[in-house]
Amino acid sequence: MADETKIGGDNYRFKETLWTTLLKAKDKSSTGYQEALNYLITTYWKPVYFYIRQKECDIETAKDLTQSFFTVFLEKEFIKSVERSKGKFRTFILAALNHFLSKERERIRAQKRGGNRMIFSLDFAQAETEVMQQPTRQMTPEKTLIQAWAHTILKIASENLRQECKDSSREVYLNVLEAYLASQQENQSVSYKDIAEQFHISELDVTNYLHRIRRRYRELIEAEIRKYVADENEVKEELLELFSAFS
Repeated sequence: MADETKIGGDNYRFKETLWTTLLKAKDKSSTGYQEALNYLITTYWKPVYFYIRQKECDIETAKDLTQSFFTVFLEKEFIKSVERSKGKFRTFILAALNHFLSKERERIRAQKRGGNRMIFSLDFAQAETEVMQQPTRQMTPEKTLIQAWAHTILKIASENLRQECKDSSREVYLNVLEAYLASQQENQSVSYKDIAEQFHISELDVTNYLHRIRRRYRELIEAEIRKYVADENEVKEELLELFSAFS
């Protein structure tokens, strides 16, 4: 019988953490390196852009520097120059980014955008819209990076949750959750009974579905965080920091 307490399984994308895979990489053909690098860019390009944007206050310069930072990452130049000390992955990224900025800022500004470097497909227009929507001027660049990282992690976990529900034919879980959240956002006094009647299920089902999908969402958030930590003890600490980014 299928386990009804979970929506999805416990499979994680990497056998090793992203941190471990990238730091162990000796060349581009190393096992897991390219996959980890692609995931890193997907997860961190926007936080890096927000950080640079906060420091540089110039859109085109921030675009150039963001593109170039990940190109240098791909070439592994910065890994050789940044100390591989233990610590949070973001600490490592920030050290690498600050090192890169100190070495590359003037050279990148003098080049035409792109130059001889690889160009990544990054949606800067959308990122700039998000920059304008956030009170970034009231935050430090470091706080801006953490908040952007937190948004990205939550978005990935949400997308994975939605896909799991579709794959397991349990979209009703999502429907119930969305109906509940909508009622909260609109300050409506919608009861579990109202939701149950809307989807032709019992009130107990509503309670169980909300419990299960919330728990699974947290598990998927933890699964994303787990890719960036050195050991399991750091997951809780990172989870607390993720939610504190919105306080």
